[in-house]
Amino acid sequence: MDELDVSPGRDSHDSALTLRLALGIVSDGIWDWHIRTNHVSRTPGWYAMLGYDTDSLPENVATWHEVIHPDDFEQVMSGFNAYIEGRSGRYFEEYRCLCRDGSYLWVSDHGRFVEFDEAGKATRMIGAHRNIHERKLAELALQQKNLELQQLNQRLEALVEARTEALRRANEALAEQAAMALRLSEIDPLTQIANRRRFEQQMHAEWQRLQRHGHACALMMFDLDHFKRVNDSLGHPAGDSVLVTVAEAVRRQLREEDCFARWGGEEFIVLLPETGREAARELAERLRLSLRCADTSLPVRLTASFAVTAMHPGEDLMALMRRLDDGLYRAKQRRDCIVAC
Repeated sequence: MDELDVSPGRDSHDSALTLRLALGIVSDGIWDWHIRTNHVSRTPGWYAMLGYDTDSLPENVATWHEVIHPDDFEQVMSGFNAYIEGRSGRYFEEYRCLCRDGSYLWVSDHGRFVEFDEAGKATRMIGAHRNIHERKLAELALQQKNLELQQLNQRLEALVEARTEALRRANEALAEQAAMALRLSEIDPLTQIANRRRFEQQMHAEWQRLQRHGHACALMMFDLDHFKRVNDSLGHPAGDSVLVTVAEAVRRQLREEDCFARWGGEEFIVLLPETGREAARELAERLRLSLRCADTSLPVRLTASFAVTAMHPGEDLMALMRRLDDGLYRAKQRRDCIVAC
């Protein structure tokens, strides 16, 4: 019906009659508004659609306003006024109308001007209501279902995000625990320096670097002199305190890349990457002198015996450690000295 030409140049009565007939075919009720008098006539089908007796309501625009659902009124008036004022090329709205039994019926409402005065101003408007209740309810139900699905998806996404975050935190905690467990497996619990296991891993890695790329590496082992006397005379807690003090004193003078470990009892060992035997011997001398001054709270001065050596290409680690052990053995025979081997 929107394609029907009802310009002022045509016979307006014939155009209105044609439109009315067409609307009667495609609609459930027709309204006819004479704008100058504000008179609105409605077909019997319009009354029947809403359950009213024919011509039982006042034939004016106020009747239309009164049957529009309050929640839809603003939207309907906005669309209607946009057409009346020329801001829209068509009037079409869907809204709820009040039925005689108090219920509301969803309708579609189409309307257009059909008569104009000599100045081109509209004087008559005809429209059609169509019952779309079942279709609208199904549409609204689908919208509600889509909204519920959207909300469900949002809750699921939030749940997945929360679970993902919880899983991430759990994985971080597990990683921290694993790192802590690994650290504890490589750290001497008393002195908090590397243990023998960690040292052997580092030594093997440096030995491979030497064999493949010729990188120098030296080792230093030292033993605290007469340490058994400390335990026997002052007790093991005092001996443990001495070991902790020694470890802290030595660690402060080493590089970050050096691996300092407790080899066993009162024996300590140091791996010195990129270091030759002579440089290792100079470091051992500095450590020997500093241990003499370490504050161990002992009644006698603390001393240590040192052995230093360097890795040799082609020499296996067992032979290397035998040389170092032999050097320390010789140093301990003399006490408070350094043996290079």
